[in-house]
Formats: sequence, structure tokens, C-alpha cells
Amino acid sequence: MQVLKYAAVLATVILATGCTHSISMDPNIGPTASIVRPVDLRVGLYIPAEVSGFVISDRPDLEKFVFEIGASLESIITKSANRVFSRVAMLDAQPAEDVISERQLDLVMIPRVTSAMMSLNKDEGPFQDDARGSTAITVELMFYDAEMIQFTTVMASGVGITSERIGFFSRGQREYAASVEDALNNLSNDIVRQMYGNYDIRKKGEESE
Repeated sequence: MQVLKYAAVLATVILATGCTHSISMDPNIGPTASIVRPVDLRVGLYIPAEVSGFVISDRPDLEKFVFEIGASLESIITKSANRVFSRVAMLDAQPAEDVISERQLDLVMIPRVTSAMMSLNKDEGPFQDDARGSTAITVELMFYDAEMIQFTTVMASGVGITSERIGFFSRGQREYAASVEDALNNLSNDIVRQMYGNYDIRKKGEESE
């Protein structure tokens, strides 16, 4: 009886482990949104570890899909900043006033993920199943002046809703990832629009000209 109990527990652990899929998203995603001309500001960009290592997951039925989107977020934020501002300096650590002064920065930007929601479902068909995904991601970009006093805040969001036919030899990773990729692409373009359209940022850029 005891042996059967241990065997049942072991089978449960193996089943749970075998049904978890980790998917790394494209680490080179960037914006396609265009602007008239970059804002003439020197901006320091610090990306915290909680952003560069961010993951999002959901459990449809008995399978769990974990999407590693941190590298994508880092690419999105970096490329969006380089598109909007005339000069961007990457910062390896939380910036201090002396670093800002030495590098002659006008602003410092620090991002954080404020919300990330995902819903994954499977529609069973007579011959093949469809993977339906809905993903929404919101990022807050906090801007600080040369004295590390908060200057302004920019909020940007991306939503992706997809339905993909699951191939005969697929476990669904690529199909479920479609909504995540759409959300990331939309987030990237919204970051550009929101930063470029921010009144305080544009005004400071005009003052520095």
C-alpha cells in the first residue's frame, strides 16, 4: 500500500514537470512607429533586474506555459528610447547624482512592469485544435531630473489577441506565443508614441535646443 502511495506521488510530480513549457521570446523586438525627429535630450536608461528577467505565465487545462519576456522588454525599451531621444546612455546600476553629472544627462529613465495578464485556451476541433491567447502588458517609465527628483511618468500598454491552429507535431509553444509577441510589438510602438507625445518631455527638449 505504501509503495503504491509513493508511486502515485512520483507519477504526479513527473506529470506536472513534463507539462511545463518555458518559451524564450524574441530578444530583438523593436518599434516600427516613426517620429518626425528625435527629442534633443541626453537620457540615461537603467533597466532593473526585475524587468530584464520578467516572465509571464498561465495554465490552460493541465499544461503550463511560461514566457520569458525580460530580454524582449529590455530590447523594446532600449530601442524605443533610442528612437525618441537624440542620445541614450545605458546605466549599469541605479544612478546617483554624481553619475548623472559626470555623464551630462538631462534625464534618467527607469522602467517597471505594472501589470501583465495572460489567458490561454484551447478550442478542440474534429481534426486539429486551435490555441487561443490573450495577453496584455503595461509598463511605467519613470523619468528623473539631474537631482534624481521625479520629473514625469509615461504609461504604455500592449495587447495581443490571437487564434492559431496547432500543428500535428507541435506542443503549442509557438501558437500560444503569438499573442505574447503581438502584445510586445504593440507595447513597443505605444512606448514610442507615449514618450514622444509627453508634454513635459517635449517641452524640456525644446528648452535645451
